[in-house]
Amino acid sequence: MLIRALKLNDPSTIAAAEGRAESWRLRTVLAVVYAIAGALATNSFLFPCGWFLALCVFMTVDYQLGDWYLASKDDEQRSRRGVWYMAFVTLTQLVFVSMTVWVGLEGGATGRVVSMLMAAGSIATSTIFLLSAPMFMLITLVPTALWLFVSPFVPIENKPLYELESIFALSFATLGFFAYTARSILNNAQLLAGLHDANAMAQQRQAEAESKRTEAEQANRVKSEFLTTMTHELRTPLNAVIGYSEIIGEDMEAEGFKDLAKDASRITAAARHLLGLIDQILQLTQIDAGRSSVELDDVQVRPLIESAVASVSEVAQANNNRLAIRVASDVTMAQTDGQKLGLCVTHLLSNAVKFTTNGLVAISAEREQANGREWLRIAVSDTGVGMTQDEIEKAFQPFTQLDGSQTRTKGGMGLGLSITASTVKVLGGEIWASSEPGAGSTFTLRVPMRFVESAAANAPRFGAAA
Repeated sequence: MLIRALKLNDPSTIAAAEGRAESWRLRTVLAVVYAIAGALATNSFLFPCGWFLALCVFMTVDYQLGDWYLASKDDEQRSRRGVWYMAFVTLTQLVFVSMTVWVGLEGGATGRVVSMLMAAGSIATSTIFLLSAPMFMLITLVPTALWLFVSPFVPIENKPLYELESIFALSFATLGFFAYTARSILNNAQLLAGLHDANAMAQQRQAEAESKRTEAEQANRVKSEFLTTMTHELRTPLNAVIGYSEIIGEDMEAEGFKDLAKDASRITAAARHLLGLIDQILQLTQIDAGRSSVELDDVQVRPLIESAVASVSEVAQANNNRLAIRVASDVTMAQTDGQKLGLCVTHLLSNAVKFTTNGLVAISAEREQANGREWLRIAVSDTGVGMTQDEIEKAFQPFTQLDGSQTRTKGGMGLGLSITASTVKVLGGEIWASSEPGAGSTFTLRVPMRFVESAAANAPRFGAAA
């Protein structure tokens, strides 16, 4: 439990150990200064000399163990070595505090001031350097802090000292305290400089990101404008091809050339398919460019669904699929954009009949209450190939082909579901899917029975069913 609390593998603890290792020279110099101050305050040189030698030995071992700890190759090894390192850091600190306590007890009033300067300097620098490693800081500070709290309650021995000795003792103690303070100021200056550099770098990166975002938005607008222009230009000749191929087919049928009439119908079908793909690209660019507006109208739900079913009936028959419609009796009118809603339903039905063979495709519409509002809920279910959970999460992304082999067989650019999801969001609704491989799929969308502008702006995300 204690080992976990020490966080020996935490980067902040490692950084604290590195900082302690780098400061051993300064700590050695301060040990000399405090030994002299203690000797002058107590008028005794035996204990300060012994203390200095003992502290040097402990700091040397402390340094070696710290280097051993920092050189660990893995977390387990670092934890094991860190326990020994922390134990010796505690012993080293106790040796330091022993001098602080001894000077405070034996040095009279001058010794008490020297003692408090030593303790305050140690606490100040340890707090600043080890703030990011709380347990390390706690181990280092507890002995010194305890003495600071206890020392005011310990009676001061009225021990006479020469005035000059007192002055020198306080001067050395003050010098040590200022050395600790200077080290802390230097550390803060380095920290502030690092923060300033990091802030400047962050601002520079933000400016670069803003510039790149502006360039990307400009490029996206140019792309959308190009695709819009291109699709409009392609639609004109394609409409002419469709019109003339229909006329030619009718003429060939009337004159008895049935084979030629079938060829003309194939031309018409291919042209219509190409026109549908171009329309999908145009819809995607309009949504992407934010030019997809909502034209409200009172939409009759059943005729809208029947029209969408009729548009995919030919493909459904070709794949030997049955189509079923169920519209609840309380679902009659919805105030929304009928063209966009019809487009969404058509895309879902087209996707269902395309990937279902010898099966059933069912569409249902019902009214539901949720979040204090009335919603139109439309679900399209099939008995087709189904999807995995990963495929469901990717299904609404543009140009996504969930199964390369199936897509090559069935055709399509992977835009239908993406356009549907974006359009449903424009209508203030949401869409989700549930499916299992081999067990078919169900795509469900819901839009407000009465369109509200704010609802569209805060429309929920789309994705897999919860």
